[in-house]
Amino acid sequence: MLHRGLALAVSIGVLGVVLPKTPGAYDGPGRAEAAAQPSVIAIPPSLQAEHHEIHEALLEATRVRGQVGAAARELAAVLDPHFERENEIALPPLGLLAPLASGKTPPGQQEALAMTDALRKEMPRMLEEHKRIRAATEKLRAVAHDEKATAQEQFTERLAAHARTEEEVLYPAAILVGDIIRARIAKK
Repeated sequence: MLHRGLALAVSIGVLGVVLPKTPGAYDGPGRAEAAAQPSVIAIPPSLQAEHHEIHEALLEATRVRGQVGAAARELAAVLDPHFERENEIALPPLGLLAPLASGKTPPGQQEALAMTDALRKEMPRMLEEHKRIRAATEKLRAVAHDEKATAQEQFTERLAAHARTEEEVLYPAAILVGDIIRARIAKK
């Protein structure tokens, strides 16, 4: 029963990657009201695909019997809420990078500002979650290595690289989207 519940939770997490969160989902109170309106900001398809692949690989790993499956379920418990929050505040602003870089004024700028402000505020917590995710990923890697579960061991390498990319590139770029928008608004 627990396995089915986890599979459902991970599957719902996959839907969260494919279907971007709605405006206001990042601002706490008012979540229910905001859920009725779709966001005008789309998470870049390449990031949606990458998160989807990670969720699928993790879901597969949770189905493995023994220590590999147990370690994968522990990883899912820390990774899924983190991915959900990324989908709310960190990844959607990246959908505005290309239009902003080409000098356009894309729709959803105020929404993006709220997201990037939330990301800037929550960055220490997001990075702390990365430490817990790294520890759970390393545990899964070690168990997968010991049990010769090659697919799961390779998955942990991809996940570790993804987390580094978020820390080094994606989170800072999302915050810069807000800074660019704010600077352009101030010029007007």
